[in-house]
Amino acid sequence: MRQLKGVLLAMISSSTFGLIPLFAIPALKEGVGLDSLLFYRFAISAVVVGIYLLVRRENFRVSLKELGTLFVLGAAYASTALFLTASYLYIPSGVATTIHFLYPVLVTVIMIAFFKDKISLPVIVATTLAILGVYLLSSGEGQGTISFKGLVMVLSTVATYAIYIVGVNKSCIRDMEGLKMTFYMLLVCAVIFWGNILVKGQGLDMMPSLNVAVYIFLLALLATLVSDLTLILAIQHVGSTTAAILGCMEPLTAVSMGVLFLGERFGVGQVCGVGVVLVAVFIVILSNHPGHFPVKRLIPAFLLNRRG
Repeated sequence: MRQLKGVLLAMISSSTFGLIPLFAIPALKEGVGLDSLLFYRFAISAVVVGIYLLVRRENFRVSLKELGTLFVLGAAYASTALFLTASYLYIPSGVATTIHFLYPVLVTVIMIAFFKDKISLPVIVATTLAILGVYLLSSGEGQGTISFKGLVMVLSTVATYAIYIVGVNKSCIRDMEGLKMTFYMLLVCAVIFWGNILVKGQGLDMMPSLNVAVYIFLLALLATLVSDLTLILAIQHVGSTTAAILGCMEPLTAVSMGVLFLGERFGVGQVCGVGVVLVAVFIVILSNHPGHFPVKRLIPAFLLNRRG
């Protein structure tokens, strides 16, 4: 059950993370700057988690080593959020999404090279299918202009997000309580973006309307708090590689929300992409690789006992 819970948590995480365009794009169109939007996103989430932990009288104490690790991983997560969003200004979002989703490959490489992780054939197949599915989901985008600056930005997110996922699993904070770790990650991100605003001297953009405030709060609570908490818990349950592969639900959700609410097109390529992504998820769920629950648990006992 622990493995099944981890798989479900990873799917919830990537699905809610895929809601970011649904909430962020309207706020940006209403004039909220990127730095301000990202600060609101993480600050609101951190405050909500902090209040909850205070009500529960949780211990906020961390060692100096843990604090340093939290800052490094929080900076990696903040960099991912900043550069991925900024890359959309320079290259088509479909291209950026496809390149960003190379991070499961890097996670797998890091786990093999530095932590001697054993990777089974089903995991390799699922990773390949997940990347293919993301490519197909993004195939509806126009070719656009590929800017070197945008390319560097989105490639950097492959490294920063992989470092974040592996770090949560393999660093000194791996056994930290999930909500406590989430609070510190969100707080570090908020501090970084506040510092970015101060350095640029732009000032914090106010929320121009009630609708924008609603979008920002939903971005902070659903696409950030829920997504980050469930990702941390998923990594603790099933490990970095599985959590990374199941991130393929993110572009599936983003494409679905774009079609339903943002007037984006949904063609044959996207239909095929949905199918391939679901196959990849199914392979991960049914894999007998350590860290997953076995296929036999899904098959009723009376069927296993049948002969011929």
